Amino acid sequence: MSDIDNLVRAIDPTPHAPDQGPGARELRAAIMATEARPRRTARRRLPWRAGAAGLVAAVGVTAVFLGQVAPTATLSPPATPGVSSLSGTSILLAAAAKAEAAPEGAYWHLKELYAGMRPGPYGKNGVTYYLETSSLSEKWVAKDGRTWRGHRQLAARPLDLEAWRRDGSPSEWSIGPDGGVYSTSPGESLFFQNKGKQRLYWSAMPMTLKEIAALPADPEALKKRALEAIRRDNGVDPVEEGLPRALATLLYELPASPQVRGAAYQALATLPEVQAEGRTTDPQGRSGVAVTFPVQQGQPARIRLIIDPDTSKVLAVDSIGLPDEDGSVNVVLESGWTDTKPSPPSAE
Repeated sequence: MSDIDNLVRAIDPTPHAPDQGPGARELRAAIMATEARPRRTARRRLPWRAGAAGLVAAVGVTAVFLGQVAPTATLSPPATPGVSSLSGTSILLAAAAKAEAAPEGAYWHLKELYAGMRPGPYGKNGVTYYLETSSLSEKWVAKDGRTWRGHRQLAARPLDLEAWRRDGSPSEWSIGPDGGVYSTSPGESLFFQNKGKQRLYWSAMPMTLKEIAALPADPEALKKRALEAIRRDNGVDPVEEGLPRALATLLYELPASPQVRGAAYQALATLPEVQAEGRTTDPQGRSGVAVTFPVQQGQPARIRLIIDPDTSKVLAVDSIGLPDEDGSVNVVLESGWTDTKPSPPSAE
């Protein structure tokens, strides 16, 4: 897979689509047409069997990015025990009430920060070190079905500053044979409107914006619809194992109505495998509560959502106990309906 393919998958992950969606194809065209030197993100999405592409493997790294004003990502601390009075059910129901009262707007807007250690090592003459890179990804969906995409590669940071200095303090590193560089300076913003109306995916089910808006606001009915979506994915058996992940995508990734988001929280509250792990902070230092559920029944790996129950916002998504953890972080900077018009990603 080429470097551009990796970037396209990072921006427009549709692992269950029969072919690349229009957003991916247009992003590729925008990258190939740009006059700036190509910079890519090597963000690796974990192929969740239930198709919840936004639930990425994201066990934290310590990050202080060089030369940028972008949000700083740090390791999410473990959840603080001793909050038994705040059960998983009560947390999710509190978030549900807030979600149902959330304002509407002209556009659904999702803004995420990805950061992680790149494969390496880098350096020469026996001086080696690893890099940490980060990128911003944004998506807007208008109520008439128009969509926009934005991406910006942020500054790379050597994790061993002393080794980097011994290497001559380079400001750029070659990505690989396909071209492009990692740089200590942020890259140019990529921003474009998709042609036509982009298909959206709930698990493996393609859906229009109108169909997402028409999802039931009743928790039990919503669970039944989620199971229908999961059945489109032949890799999930039994389908009930994919239910928490499918519901979680409605909380922040898909342009669901406030009422449907509230129902998704309520539906999650009925699942015994969803557990409250305690109070914590996300990689941005924002306070929330960690809620977890298993990646697969009988396995130790769990998905962790950091939720602000006062606003119903999902702050971060990561994983615990995966054997192939790549030291990456996924922070949800913004998610919800807004009247702010689409614009290129900014590091501010």
